[in-house]
Amino acid sequence: MDGKTRVMFVCSGNICRSPMAHGLFLDRIERRGVSDRFEVESSGTSDFNIGEDMDERGRNELAKHGVTFNHAVRTFEPWDAEDYDLILTMERSNHEKVLGMIPPEFRDRVRMFRDFDPEAEGEEEVPDPYFSGRNGFSEVYRITERTVDALLEKLLNR
Repeated sequence: MDGKTRVMFVCSGNICRSPMAHGLFLDRIERRGVSDRFEVESSGTSDFNIGEDMDERGRNELAKHGVTFNHAVRTFEPWDAEDYDLILTMERSNHEKVLGMIPPEFRDRVRMFRDFDPEAEGEEEVPDPYFSGRNGFSEVYRITERTVDALLEKLLNR
């Protein structure tokens, strides 16, 4: 291993929530000058959209906040558990599906993304904005931004 912390964000289709987190995390590590310390990826638990770009509404929401991110949808694979130090799932169903796909010795690497959200207040899932219009993407951006910021601080200070 090269000493990098490898982080994977996982949602259902890898078109909304996980790529928004992926793009924001990349933006934050670039701004902090610590890109060389991380490897970042995102994936989905379904294979419906493989190879497609992220949802345009999510890409537009990121761009509205100065984040440019190009993305190709990929599916979470069982061997990802060995390759990534931290696998962050966006909702309980993603979490359970990932845990069911991977060998038991890697299950401690899987966490809920909002475990790192300083304002979660008992909420463990990031709502899926796919059917909620533009406002849903704005809400997911706010959740994702503060959670990525808190996650990065935790990873840099461990």
